[in-house]
Amino acid sequence: MKKKKKGLIIGGVLLVAFIVSGCIFLPGLLGKKVSHAENERQINTVTLEKMDLTESVSATGTIEAASSDTVSADVQNVTVKDVLVSVGDTVTKGQKLVSFDKSELKEALAEAKEDYSDTVSQTSSELSQAYQQLSEARSTYYSEKKKLEKKVKEAKAALKKAKKAAKSGNSNINATTPDTLSDTSITINTNMSSGTMSVSEAEAALEQAKENLESTNKQNQKSITQAQQQVTQAQTNNKKQLRQGKRSVQDAKKTLESASMTATMDGTVTALGVSDGDSYNGGDAVQISDLSSLQVTTTISEYDINKVEKGQRVVILTDATGDEEIEGEITYVALTMGDTTLSGSQSQSGSDISSGMSGSSSSSSGSGYEVIITLKNANEKLRSGMTAKCSIITKEASDVFAVPYDAIHTSSDNKDVIYVKDSSGNRSEVEVTKGMESDYYVEVSGEALSEGMSVIIPSDEVSTDSSKSDDSSDGGFGFMMGGGDMPGGGFPGGGSNGGPPSGGFPGGSN
Repeated sequence: MKKKKKGLIIGGVLLVAFIVSGCIFLPGLLGKKVSHAENERQINTVTLEKMDLTESVSATGTIEAASSDTVSADVQNVTVKDVLVSVGDTVTKGQKLVSFDKSELKEALAEAKEDYSDTVSQTSSELSQAYQQLSEARSTYYSEKKKLEKKVKEAKAALKKAKKAAKSGNSNINATTPDTLSDTSITINTNMSSGTMSVSEAEAALEQAKENLESTNKQNQKSITQAQQQVTQAQTNNKKQLRQGKRSVQDAKKTLESASMTATMDGTVTALGVSDGDSYNGGDAVQISDLSSLQVTTTISEYDINKVEKGQRVVILTDATGDEEIEGEITYVALTMGDTTLSGSQSQSGSDISSGMSGSSSSSSGSGYEVIITLKNANEKLRSGMTAKCSIITKEASDVFAVPYDAIHTSSDNKDVIYVKDSSGNRSEVEVTKGMESDYYVEVSGEALSEGMSVIIPSDEVSTDSSKSDDSSDGGFGFMMGGGDMPGGGFPGGGSNGGPPSGGFPGGSN
C-alpha cells in the first residue's frame, strides 16, 4: 500500500512538471511555427517612379496608298496597240500610258462627217420644197380670189340692170347675161329676147358667184395651212437630223481623241488590266497609286467608336518594321456602320497598333465603323497591302507617378492609400489621389510621394528561404491575434506580416 501511494505521488509530480514545461516551451514552439507560415508569403514591391501613361483603342487594318486612281478609255472594240508602262513604273500626270489602233476610228469619223454632209443637203432640199409648196398655195389663193371677186362684181352689175329694166317696164332693155352664168349650173328660163335676163335670174347668178368665192377661198386657205405645217415639220426634221448628224461627228471625234490613256496623277503603276493586241471594251486598264503617302484603313466596333475622333494620335506597328513605332493621325471617322463608299468611287482608309497600351481591340470586319489613319512620315519598309496593328491614343499623361492597380487600397476612412516599405523593412500607409488609368497602372499623386519609394504589391508567391522563418522571433500568439509590425493588424484583408491582399502583379520585386 505504501508503494502504491508513493507511485501515485511521483506520477502526480511528473504530470505537474510536464504541464509547467508545456506552458514554458509551447508558446515558443508555436511562435516559431507561425513565424514560418508568416514568412512563407513574400512581400513584393515596386519602385515608385514617373512614367508616361496612355489609354488607347486597339485595331488592325491594312496599309494603302492615301490616293490612287484607275485610268480607262471611253472606247469599245478597239485594239490595244501598245502598253507603254509596266507595274512599278513611276509616272507623272499627263504621261501617255496606252495607245490604240486608231485606223477604224478615223474611218468612223470620216463616215460621220460624210453622213452629216448628206443630211445637210437632204434636209435643205426638203425644207426648200416645203417653202415652194407654201408659196404656190399662197399664189393660188390670191389669184383665184381676185378672179372670183371680179365675177361677183359682174353679177352685181347684171342684177342692177335687171332691176332697172323691170322697174321701167321696158322689156326691150338689153340686160346682158353676165359671164358668171356661163360658169354656173343654173338653168335660166326667160321669155326675154336672147341676151336678156330677169331679176330673179340675176339674183341667182350673184348668189352663185358669192358661193364660188367663199368655197374657193376656204379650199385655198386650207392648202396654205397644210403647206405651212409641212414647212414646220421640215424645219423640225431639219434641226433633228442635223443635230443627230452633228452629234455623230462629235462622238466620233471624241472617241478618236479618247483612244489613248494618260496618267491622271503623279504616282506609281500598281496594276495593269490590258496587254498589247487586246481588244479593249472599256473598263479599268491602269491603276496609279501615290505610294509616298500611305494610310491605314480599319474599322472600330460600336463599343469603342465614341472614344475615337479625328486628329487623335495613333501608334502603328507592322511585321515589316518590327518594334519600330510609326506615327499616324486619324483623318476620317465614319458616321455610319459598314462600307461608306458608293459603287464606282475610290476610297482608302487605315488603322494601327497595340503592344503594352490600354484599350480594347476592334475587328477590321465590315461590321464596324470605318476609320482612316494617315501616316505622318514615309517609311521605305512599308508596302501597300501590309497588315498594321494600331493603337489609337485616346488619353495621355506624361511624367506622372503610377502604380499597379493592386497596389491601391481603401483605408478605414474610405481614402485611397498605398503601403510603402523603407530600407529597414518598416511599412507605412500613404494617402494618394488616383488619376488616369490604363490596363495595368493607375496615376497617383500626393504630397507624401517621392521617387524611389518601395510600394508593396500583393503576391501569391511563396518564399523557399527557410532561414527567414527561422530568424523570426516576434510572432507567437500575438501575431495570430492580429499583431505584427503594422498597427491594427496590418493591411486590411492582408496576408501574413500585414502584407497587401493576394493577387500579384507581373514584374513585382521582393
